[in-house]
Amino acid sequence: MNLIFDFDGTITVKDTIFQLAQSAISVQSQRNDGKHLQASWDHIVKAYGDDHTAFANAFTPASHERRSPGQELAYLSSLKDTENASLDRVDESGLFRGLTAQDLFQMGRDQVCGGSIVVREGFVEMLEMARENGWHVAVISVNWSRAFIEGVLHPHNIPIITNNISADGTIQGPDEFNDGVRLTTSRDKANSLNQLISRQEHSSHPTVYFGDSTTDMECLLAHHGIVISADAKSSLMQTLERVGIRVPHVGSPDDGANIFWARDFREILESQTLDRISKGP
Repeated sequence: MNLIFDFDGTITVKDTIFQLAQSAISVQSQRNDGKHLQASWDHIVKAYGDDHTAFANAFTPASHERRSPGQELAYLSSLKDTENASLDRVDESGLFRGLTAQDLFQMGRDQVCGGSIVVREGFVEMLEMARENGWHVAVISVNWSRAFIEGVLHPHNIPIITNNISADGTIQGPDEFNDGVRLTTSRDKANSLNQLISRQEHSSHPTVYFGDSTTDMECLLAHHGIVISADAKSSLMQTLERVGIRVPHVGSPDDGANIFWARDFREILESQTLDRISKGP
């Protein structure tokens, strides 16, 4: 069986892009005679929010009129230009210029050790269960730095498909997936997942995808899906409900459902949902 995880907000309790950016700002400040990039970062965040709001308001059909998965996935895919414009602003700011993979790895480790990034309860136990059963495990993320994620997940050795920060500080897509295009949207993640499971060692097994946001929606719908959510009212859960997808809790399995939700990985382990999927019909 294949267990494929989103990273931000799924493996981790909260999104980690803020911590990645703040770590970079701190290091750059120490190395560049007090140069401070906080103002540039604040502009990046505001511009992204403004662009996203403007695009969502102009898109047709409007969110309340999108009542099918296909309509919602079309909207999510169309966010590519908005997402790329934001990454271009990050590149132009010089936020990551001069930082090495080791720097980024150490940032991830430091954020976990300092308690700013918390790995969700039950995740390590799920990795142990996967190892015992010989299941394949991987991470697919729209995060900006594989090295940073590797630092967060150290010492666990998990294949990670995500963007990379290059030597010149720009954000690049993964060379081996999505044709090297930067991962930014639900469609990008689905493309990478399809490429991953088409490989010989993965293709004959059922796939379970774990995610928490709308960038995970296409992957969740294409396979066995488990939404990680504090309750049934997260943005993703509400979106799935709007487009007619039933998402029962793992604690009350519904044989007719293909997607469930759980608060953390411990709830999934206790529900034995993975055992049932691995054994098949």
